[in-house]
Amino acid sequence: MDLEKAKRLVSACLSDPVIERLYEEGDELSRHQTKHDIDHANQVMELANKVTAELHNRFPDLLDDWTREVVIPLAAFLHDIGRAINVEDHAKAGAKWSLNYLKELRLSEDDSEGLPMDVIKRICRIVACHRSSAVHKLDFNDPAWAIVVIADKCVGDEERVRPFRAFVLSLLTPLGLTWIPLRKGGIHDRANYAIKHADLVFDENELILKIDMDKRVCSPSLVYKLYGERFNACLKAARYLGLQFRLEFNGELYTYCTRKNTWVPVTRFAIC
Repeated sequence: MDLEKAKRLVSACLSDPVIERLYEEGDELSRHQTKHDIDHANQVMELANKVTAELHNRFPDLLDDWTREVVIPLAAFLHDIGRAINVEDHAKAGAKWSLNYLKELRLSEDDSEGLPMDVIKRICRIVACHRSSAVHKLDFNDPAWAIVVIADKCVGDEERVRPFRAFVLSLLTPLGLTWIPLRKGGIHDRANYAIKHADLVFDENELILKIDMDKRVCSPSLVYKLYGERFNACLKAARYLGLQFRLEFNGELYTYCTRKNTWVPVTRFAIC
């Protein structure tokens, strides 16, 4: 199969109503969490494509055309599809479903040519290993995997909080009462609601997740402690790509301190 036809298959997948329906079902099953709908899938894919483009500009030999145009977009887009099958083990479920789906993906019913099996298996490996728990157990061996992990862990702000919970938090914020637990796992709503905007930017050899947040809702420490496993996964992925990963809260830069085993503000006197 030539690359141009493969790119048309990518487009077919991105517009497939079957995928949208499954994301709706998976999001409904995940209602106890923040949103994991098709908007999330698209945001992860868009951020993965942004990181891919910047890396390709800096390191032209790092990612070939198939990786940039097929593997990364599809792996990022399908990473949470398994929530419609098994929320708790969605990575494994999503990889299995994606394998069957991509093997059958065609431009028309009478077309016998699909994506190459090695490409399909690579996409499914990324879907299977996108969770932070897998990242910390395994060593990176694919830059596409590292890129999708970073994109997935760096997407998220107040828009991911479900409307009713966001409404309640909007009432509690001026009163300084956002610490009141709204539900099991409500601390995730609080952290996401505090994040008004997040943007991943390149600064020389650093990837910086710039977070604009409302500190009335929670402190930066709650965010980096709650999402420590995710941010450490980004740290590991960035290092594999030859970069450093930093956090920035309202203009203040943070780095991971191995000595203290936590994120700390960057100062001239910090020894980490």
